[in-house]
Amino acid sequence: MNTSILRMKSGKKGVTPVIATIILIAGTLVLALVVGAYTFGLFGSNVKTVTLSSATLYGGVSQTTGGQVATSSLTLSLNNPGSASAISSVTLTGTGLASPITSWSSTSNYVAANLVAFVNSYNSLSPNALSPGQVTSYTFYPNTGANSASITTGQTFNYVINFVNGQSVSGSLIAQ
Repeated sequence: MNTSILRMKSGKKGVTPVIATIILIAGTLVLALVVGAYTFGLFGSNVKTVTLSSATLYGGVSQTTGGQVATSSLTLSLNNPGSASAISSVTLTGTGLASPITSWSSTSNYVAANLVAFVNSYNSLSPNALSPGQVTSYTFYPNTGANSASITTGQTFNYVINFVNGQSVSGSLIAQ
Protein backbone atom coordinates (compact mmCIF):
# COMPACT_ATOMS: atom_id res chain seq x y z
CA MET A 1 0.00 0.00 0.00
CA ASN A 2 1.16 3.50 -0.77
CA THR A 3 2.02 5.43 2.41
CA SER A 4 1.72 8.83 0.73
CA ILE A 5 -1.99 8.28 0.11
CA LEU A 6 -2.55 7.38 3.74
CA ARG A 7 -0.69 10.46 4.89
CA MET A 8 -2.87 12.73 2.77
CA LYS A 9 -6.07 11.27 4.16
CA SER A 10 -4.93 11.42 7.75
CA GLY A 11 -3.28 14.81 7.21
CA LYS A 12 -6.59 16.58 6.56
CA LYS A 13 -7.85 18.42 9.55
CA GLY A 14 -11.60 18.87 10.21
CA VAL A 15 -13.99 19.87 12.90
CA THR A 16 -14.39 17.32 15.61
CA PRO A 17 -17.87 15.84 16.08
CA VAL A 18 -18.24 17.54 19.49
CA ILE A 19 -17.55 21.02 18.10
CA ALA A 20 -19.80 20.38 15.10
CA THR A 21 -22.63 19.37 17.45
CA ILE A 22 -22.18 22.53 19.54
CA ILE A 23 -22.25 24.72 16.41
CA LEU A 24 -25.44 23.05 15.15
CA ILE A 25 -27.19 23.45 18.52
CA ALA A 26 -26.14 27.13 18.82
CA GLY A 27 -27.31 27.85 15.26
CA THR A 28 -30.65 26.16 15.96
CA LEU A 29 -31.16 28.18 19.16
CA VAL A 30 -30.39 31.47 17.41
CA LEU A 31 -32.78 30.62 14.59
CA ALA A 32 -35.52 29.61 17.07
CA LEU A 33 -35.05 32.87 18.98
CA VAL A 34 -35.39 34.98 15.83
CA VAL A 35 -38.49 33.09 14.66
CA GLY A 36 -40.04 33.25 18.15
CA ALA A 37 -39.36 36.97 18.47
CA TYR A 38 -40.98 37.66 15.12
CA THR A 39 -43.95 35.34 15.63
CA PHE A 40 -44.78 35.95 19.28
CA GLY A 41 -43.42 39.48 19.72
CA LEU A 42 -40.93 38.53 22.43
CA PHE A 43 -39.16 41.86 22.11
CA GLY A 44 -42.34 43.92 22.05
CA SER A 45 -43.68 46.01 19.23
CA ASN A 46 -41.98 49.11 17.91
CA VAL A 47 -45.34 50.55 16.86
CA LYS A 48 -47.05 52.29 19.76
CA THR A 49 -50.41 53.70 18.83
CA VAL A 50 -52.70 56.15 20.57
CA THR A 51 -55.70 54.34 22.06
CA LEU A 52 -59.02 55.61 23.33
CA SER A 53 -59.29 54.78 27.03
CA SER A 54 -62.83 56.10 27.37
CA ALA A 55 -65.32 58.28 25.52
CA THR A 56 -68.69 59.66 26.56
CA LEU A 57 -71.08 61.71 24.46
CA TYR A 58 -73.59 63.74 26.45
CA GLY A 59 -76.78 64.66 24.63
CA GLY A 60 -78.39 68.05 24.44
CA VAL A 61 -78.35 71.11 22.24
CA SER A 62 -75.12 72.11 20.52
CA GLN A 63 -74.08 75.70 21.01
CA THR A 64 -74.92 78.45 18.57
CA THR A 65 -73.64 81.95 17.97
CA GLY A 66 -76.95 83.31 19.28
CA GLY A 67 -75.71 82.99 22.83
CA GLN A 68 -77.25 79.61 23.55
CA VAL A 69 -75.22 77.50 25.95
CA ALA A 70 -74.26 74.00 24.84
CA THR A 71 -75.71 71.19 26.90
CA SER A 72 -73.97 68.54 24.80
CA SER A 73 -70.31 67.55 25.07
CA LEU A 74 -67.81 64.90 24.09
CA THR A 75 -65.44 63.69 26.81
CA LEU A 76 -62.38 61.70 25.74
CA SER A 77 -59.48 60.02 27.51
CA LEU A 78 -56.61 59.12 25.19
CA ASN A 79 -53.64 56.93 26.09
CA ASN A 80 -50.45 57.84 24.23
CA PRO A 81 -47.72 55.22 24.85
CA GLY A 82 -45.60 56.46 21.92
CA SER A 83 -43.98 59.74 21.06
CA ALA A 84 -45.59 63.15 21.51
CA SER A 85 -48.54 63.92 19.25
CA ALA A 86 -51.63 66.11 19.07
CA ILE A 87 -55.22 65.86 17.92
CA SER A 88 -55.57 67.29 14.41
CA SER A 89 -59.36 66.89 14.08
CA VAL A 90 -62.47 65.45 15.71
CA THR A 91 -65.52 64.67 13.57
CA LEU A 92 -68.93 63.60 14.87
CA THR A 93 -71.64 62.30 12.54
CA GLY A 94 -75.09 60.88 13.17
CA THR A 95 -78.62 60.62 11.82
CA GLY A 96 -79.87 63.51 13.95
CA LEU A 97 -77.24 65.93 12.65
CA ALA A 98 -77.78 67.97 9.48
CA SER A 99 -74.02 68.01 8.86
CA PRO A 100 -70.98 66.52 10.62
CA ILE A 101 -69.68 68.45 13.62
CA THR A 102 -66.03 69.34 13.03
CA SER A 103 -65.77 72.60 15.00
CA TRP A 104 -65.39 72.34 18.77
CA SER A 105 -65.13 74.72 21.71
CA SER A 106 -63.30 74.32 24.99
CA THR A 107 -66.20 75.86 26.96
CA SER A 108 -69.97 75.50 26.86
CA ASN A 109 -70.43 79.23 26.08
CA TYR A 110 -69.80 80.25 22.52
CA VAL A 111 -66.85 82.63 22.45
CA ALA A 112 -64.67 82.73 19.36
CA ALA A 113 -61.54 82.72 21.52
CA ASN A 114 -62.55 79.36 23.02
CA LEU A 115 -62.77 77.51 19.71
CA VAL A 116 -60.33 74.61 19.68
CA ALA A 117 -57.71 75.30 17.03
CA PHE A 118 -56.56 71.83 16.06
CA VAL A 119 -52.98 71.93 14.80
CA ASN A 120 -51.26 69.98 12.05
CA SER A 121 -48.03 69.55 14.00
CA TYR A 122 -47.16 68.83 17.61
CA ASN A 123 -46.87 71.82 19.95
CA SER A 124 -46.54 71.14 23.68
CA LEU A 125 -48.46 74.35 24.44
CA SER A 126 -51.44 73.33 22.31
CA PRO A 127 -54.61 72.48 24.26
CA ASN A 128 -54.96 69.31 22.18
CA ALA A 129 -51.38 68.02 22.73
CA LEU A 130 -50.79 64.41 23.78
CA SER A 131 -47.76 63.94 26.00
CA PRO A 132 -45.87 60.68 25.55
CA GLY A 133 -46.52 57.93 28.08
CA GLN A 134 -49.62 59.57 29.57
CA VAL A 135 -53.40 59.41 29.51
CA THR A 136 -54.87 62.81 28.65
CA SER A 137 -58.53 63.79 29.05
CA TYR A 138 -60.44 66.35 26.99
CA THR A 139 -63.95 67.78 27.00
CA PHE A 140 -65.11 69.31 23.75
CA TYR A 141 -68.38 71.17 23.18
CA PRO A 142 -69.80 71.02 19.67
CA ASN A 143 -69.88 74.31 17.83
CA THR A 144 -72.39 74.38 15.00
CA GLY A 145 -72.14 78.09 14.22
CA ALA A 146 -75.47 79.77 13.60
CA ASN A 147 -77.23 76.39 13.33
CA SER A 148 -78.46 74.50 16.34
CA ALA A 149 -77.87 70.76 16.34
CA SER A 150 -79.51 68.40 18.77
CA ILE A 151 -77.62 65.38 20.04
CA THR A 152 -80.49 63.19 21.18
CA THR A 153 -79.83 60.82 24.05
CA GLY A 154 -80.13 57.18 23.07
CA GLN A 155 -79.06 57.78 19.45
CA THR A 156 -75.84 56.38 18.03
CA PHE A 157 -73.20 58.77 16.70
CA ASN A 158 -69.92 57.99 14.93
CA TYR A 159 -66.66 59.72 15.73
CA VAL A 160 -63.27 59.95 14.06
CA ILE A 161 -60.29 61.40 15.93
CA ASN A 162 -57.23 62.15 13.77
CA PHE A 163 -53.74 62.79 15.11
CA VAL A 164 -50.81 64.71 13.65
CA ASN A 165 -48.69 61.53 13.50
CA GLY A 166 -51.13 60.04 10.97
CA GLN A 167 -53.00 57.75 13.34
CA SER A 168 -56.74 57.83 13.83
CA VAL A 169 -59.26 56.36 16.24
CA SER A 170 -62.86 55.82 15.21
CA GLY A 171 -65.96 54.21 16.59
CA SER A 172 -69.48 54.88 17.68
CA LEU A 173 -71.09 56.19 20.86
CA ILE A 174 -74.59 56.21 22.20
CA ALA A 175 -75.42 59.65 23.58
CA GLN A 176 -76.08 59.68 27.33
